[in-house]
Amino acid sequence: MSQEIQIRFLGTGTIIPDPGRSCSATLLETPKETLLIDIGAGTLRRMAIEGVDIHRINYVFITHFHPDHIGDLVPFLFALHNSRKNDDSSVLRVWGPVGLYRFVQSMERAYGKWIQYSSETVKFYEMKRRLLDFPGFRLIWSKVIHTQESVGLRFEIANKVVAFSGDSGYCQELIRLCKDADIAVLECSHADEFAVKGHLSPSLAAKIAESAGAKKVLLNHLYPDVLQGDPLRIAKKYYNGDITMVNDGDLIRLPLEE
Repeated sequence: MSQEIQIRFLGTGTIIPDPGRSCSATLLETPKETLLIDIGAGTLRRMAIEGVDIHRINYVFITHFHPDHIGDLVPFLFALHNSRKNDDSSVLRVWGPVGLYRFVQSMERAYGKWIQYSSETVKFYEMKRRLLDFPGFRLIWSKVIHTQESVGLRFEIANKVVAFSGDSGYCQELIRLCKDADIAVLECSHADEFAVKGHLSPSLAAKIAESAGAKKVLLNHLYPDVLQGDPLRIAKKYYNGDITMVNDGDLIRLPLEE
């Protein structure tokens, strides 16, 4: 098994239709586990395009309940329901902020048995303790500035750190999550001149990264207006490290030290 972390971007866009960018979804693969960070509308098709076997996903982590971050959870569960083999004993664990139980219950009322599983097949969890230890990684999460439930995520895997902003505005909580991160995946929704509360622009994302001392920054969740400009040129005025914009299908490798 490869001794590296792989970050595969399935969706780097937004809810605005874009033939080249799907809604938010990122595959985080460790030597032991496969994690899906958000599962926005269109993720299921993006997984098919990238050749991702839906049955090998061990965890889904939801940052908040907007459709461009959770819209394909129901289709994903429906797909599992219709394709699971009798001898498949794997368990999918879905984690999200407080409110996940209510969301799932409302979807079960709407779709019935087609997305209902025994607790031995799919398990749902709400994030309550700020530090969560798993067999192959540690998760530290914090509320960020977007919606009432929105969270950012910090994964500590062996000797490496990968942080995800989810949707967030500039805040100290996000700086702490990205502290000394090997890779910080930061949303960069709008150009500076169109910046809105609860989202980052190129300069704000760069200031987060610089304050946190992040080693590498990947700009994600890109609305059309930010793509029409030159976000990297602006970001590099405020951040001196390695920074790039990601596209659907990009694969980033992070070697683990022996």
